[in-house]
Amino acid sequence: MLSNHPLHREVEVALAAAREAVDAIMAIHDAVGEHRTELGVVEKANNLWPVTAADRAANAIIVRHVRAAFPEDGVLAEESADDGGRLVASRFWCIDPVDGTKEFIARNGEFSVMIGLVDRSTGRPLLGVVVEPVNDLVMVAVLGGGAWRVHRDGREEALRVSDRSEASRVRIIVSRSHPDPQTQTVVKLMEPESLTPCGSVGVKIGRIVQDRADVYLNFSGYTRFWDTCAPDIILHEAGGRLTTLEGAVLDYSAASTVNEVPYVASNGACHALLVEHSREAQARYEARR
Repeated sequence: MLSNHPLHREVEVALAAAREAVDAIMAIHDAVGEHRTELGVVEKANNLWPVTAADRAANAIIVRHVRAAFPEDGVLAEESADDGGRLVASRFWCIDPVDGTKEFIARNGEFSVMIGLVDRSTGRPLLGVVVEPVNDLVMVAVLGGGAWRVHRDGREEALRVSDRSEASRVRIIVSRSHPDPQTQTVVKLMEPESLTPCGSVGVKIGRIVQDRADVYLNFSGYTRFWDTCAPDIILHEAGGRLTTLEGAVLDYSAASTVNEVPYVASNGACHALLVEHSREAQARYEARR
């Protein structure tokens, strides 16, 4: 299926880059034990965001792969300086070498490697690759080509969201690192079947496309393009939706790389209800400020 898509070479390069990055990440993960100093941890952005030797090594590997294969494309990578090339190239790669660095440090398995490719004319992803190293889970999506789990033997298994639409049957997955009052309000309004904390946007969306969850909300304003780009298209191609509270898709062609407004992700079937409750939660939050 993926081999017949017009972007099959881009998929092959992204998969090769992700797999080499995973090898480097897991070599560090498995060798150093639980000591932060051995992981090469430093803090950035007012000590809110840790970065490790694994982040830096994976970043270098993925950037090297995509620049060598597609020199005309721009590159936006979390651990590289933004050179502005993404604003003039017709396409650019959007890379998060370790999404869920706090989870990597905690060694709880809830981290992923994420690579997206954006069409700057539309501001939307063309392809996405998300790999969960600990779970040996490789998810790939291409625009119009569906979302797939790619197994080690090359077998491709279609990913598809659930059709749960009633609030009482919805399974909500929330941020482990960045809880917020709006999400708590949505939970009270929906009274869902389950509520599960989890790290990494890629892992959260991965659970939705595997029919293990139905809803993810983010009101934090902390995430960047590299946090959402690859999961966005994987969710879309699996039949789900990721939008702002006004129902708009995210625009990755903007000059700022910050997702400045709240966004919600779902299986699609419960999206209208989710947006309704999320807007109510945001209105209540703003009224209290």
